[in-house]
Amino acid sequence: MTERYLPDDAATEALGEALARLTPPGGTWLLHGELGAGKTTWTRGFLRGLGGDPDEAASPTYAVLHRYATPSGRLFHLDLYRPGPSGAWTLGLEEQVGPEDRLVVEWAGPDGPWPTDWVAELSLVEAGEGRRAEWTLPDASASP
Repeated sequence: MTERYLPDDAATEALGEALARLTPPGGTWLLHGELGAGKTTWTRGFLRGLGGDPDEAASPTYAVLHRYATPSGRLFHLDLYRPGPSGAWTLGLEEQVGPEDRLVVEWAGPDGPWPTDWVAELSLVEAGEGRRAEWTLPDASASP
């Protein structure tokens, strides 16, 4: 597990951008944290790291799913707060996500089925004026 203190939203976005560069096509991130912990802020940076427009990123709490185009495939940004951890599969997501796409799941449970075996986890927790990020990467992936 890797840990980092993030003093502000800019640092949270920068971490998302850096971790996007380590995420292979088909990779999935499971995000954990309370409401307002910075999950969508992190995703904004992740989208930028894939070459997408970070200004498009919005919380999927009410829409449940957003899709963003990037030069290297789509980013699916899913929020399972309302439908529950198994709710992704009631959307037919497994039929939509292609091998070049990446998936970021807020409020995810541990069970997929996720598009590939490459599944990383990120936890964001308030810490003083900022937040603490803890993440694990599968296999021998490098850390930023």
